[in-house]
Amino acid sequence: MRILARTVTTIVAAAALIVGLATPVAAAAALPAATPGVSAGASGGPAATGLAGGPAKTTLVGFKPGSIISDAVFTNKTTMTEAQIQAFFESKVKTCRTGYTCLKDFRITSVNRVADKYCSGYTGAANESAARIIFRVSQACNINPQVLIVMLQKEQGLITHTWPSQWRYDAALGQGCPDDAPCNPAYVGFFHQIYGAARQMQIYMEGRYFTWYAPGKTWNILYHPNRACGSAPVYVANKATASLYYYTPYQPNAAALAAGYGTGNSCSSYGNRNFYNYFTDWFGPTTVSQFSVSKVAISGYVLPGQAITANALFSPVPDSVSYQWFRNGTPIAQQTGRSYSILASDVGATLHVVVTARKNGHQNSSAQSTPYVTRSVTVGRLAGADREQTAVQVSREAWPTGTRTVFMATGRDFADALTAAPAASRAGGALLLTDPDRLSAAVRDELRRLAPTRVVLMGGTGVLTPAVQTQIAAAVPQARIERAAGADRYATSRAVVEQGGASPAILVATGRDFPDALSAAAAGSASRTPVILVNGEAATLDAATVATIRKTGATKATIVGGDGVVSAGISAQLASLGLSVGRLAGTDRYATNMEVNRTYYPTSALKALIAPGSDFPDALSASSLAGRWNVPLLLSEPDCLKTDVTDFFVSRGTKTITLVGGPAVLSEDGAAQLRRCG
Repeated sequence: MRILARTVTTIVAAAALIVGLATPVAAAAALPAATPGVSAGASGGPAATGLAGGPAKTTLVGFKPGSIISDAVFTNKTTMTEAQIQAFFESKVKTCRTGYTCLKDFRITSVNRVADKYCSGYTGAANESAARIIFRVSQACNINPQVLIVMLQKEQGLITHTWPSQWRYDAALGQGCPDDAPCNPAYVGFFHQIYGAARQMQIYMEGRYFTWYAPGKTWNILYHPNRACGSAPVYVANKATASLYYYTPYQPNAAALAAGYGTGNSCSSYGNRNFYNYFTDWFGPTTVSQFSVSKVAISGYVLPGQAITANALFSPVPDSVSYQWFRNGTPIAQQTGRSYSILASDVGATLHVVVTARKNGHQNSSAQSTPYVTRSVTVGRLAGADREQTAVQVSREAWPTGTRTVFMATGRDFADALTAAPAASRAGGALLLTDPDRLSAAVRDELRRLAPTRVVLMGGTGVLTPAVQTQIAAAVPQARIERAAGADRYATSRAVVEQGGASPAILVATGRDFPDALSAAAAGSASRTPVILVNGEAATLDAATVATIRKTGATKATIVGGDGVVSAGISAQLASLGLSVGRLAGTDRYATNMEVNRTYYPTSALKALIAPGSDFPDALSASSLAGRWNVPLLLSEPDCLKTDVTDFFVSRGTKTITLVGGPAVLSEDGAAQLRRCG
């Protein structure tokens, strides 16, 4: 620091001694009085040469006398750990001259320092390394440890010195050590130098006692203690640069800048030049760059149960990104991740997120998303204790005053019920599931409530036994009992389609598995289109199926599922029959389901059903309700929705969602079921 004895002002503040240069420089006006007998310390000397790890060459490109270092870099205490500081010292001096202690090996006992508004205090300890002291002081006083390291080099060359004497450690930073007088005893010693200088920098930046290089103004700053060397106006841009001028009140002239680390002319001073040289050569830029950032976007369905995700693009790519979510302008506690799961209590609230990017050498940059008001959605559930009772609950919802026709299918297999759902819809009737051998009390009571005049049993006596037929007849004696049956599931499907009569279109699905047929059944129910089950692995349709298709008079066929489910040969054969053939397919059951729903509900779906895609019984009941309400049926994972499903709800303006199935197959918390998967 090299304080000049003739210009020292002592200011007592909070019982602490504050030492600094006290000759004010009028804004773009008067120069400080000439001070005779000034050594190179006040102005700084050329960099020491011939030392281990000596300075690299530099062009001083980028040096700005009014912005030597930014406040953000100057006060960034996170740049180095203690271990990194120690490793840096060791990289600069491999071997110390015999009989001397170099900085990498230097240790001293530190002392206590009480906390004040400039530093948070220090608890002394025995045998602390220089690296540890620098690290701890940087944390306590919020000073970049790189700044202290560079100051040690420019003042005493301690970083690269291989034979440092004790006096270099005692006056390591020149803190409280005038050039023409002994050091203030309060600052003698390495620890006192480091802590005192770091604290002094905070005092300088505070700007309460030191104002003559105050940032935001232009000051005439000398080139050298010799007034005859002249000065030049400098706009001091920030507090950190002002602090360096309080510490060393001279700017380098053209000769000093041209000399790199070397000697300029008799009017050259080097302290602030060397600070810039060492910092940029060792640690990079002294100023921080700004990020460019795109607008923060939020992806997700802004309603309870959904997770919304923040997306921001920063340039360059940051080292780290942090998030804070807000509700009605107030930070939401512990919500600092990229995604936020919306709660029921958020309905009607305004949500936004602030994203902050960090990168060494860049100013932290934050960006805020557009505020979003959380939409409300009604989430209901229809479920019973088992698959049969779930079908009963669906029937009550769909037919609150009863119906003339009821289709009865076994709940133990999917094939007959898949065909029955669209058939029931075309007939304006309900679908109930039953045990093959007995009629449960719940199903019996629902039959009585519906009071049908016609009951259609799906399948032969091997599927629904005579015993269950007898029990049905006893429950609704007024009803005519019919059977739609064939030798196998395909024959039963054909029988049901033929009973339904003519149709301009048909849906074709495999009878070998249920996932795609579930989507076909729901679409068929809603559109009153019959579903024909086929052996999708076969190369062509059998003659009986061709005959059934001809009987319907259909001119359009839509295959549900890829050609691995319903073969290309079947598609070609349908076309050869004169039908217009389309195919709705995705990569899995959920994607196929979405293709079906996008096609049948291209613009709006204010109401929708969700059923499990992993099993068929509840989805069978749901497909019947889809026909009654003319709404889409979306297949779901047990505790979340595929992204396509939530996007479908958004684009179709869905406001009411009904889950069909109990907590064992769809999340216990109905709203939570609406979360996006993944």
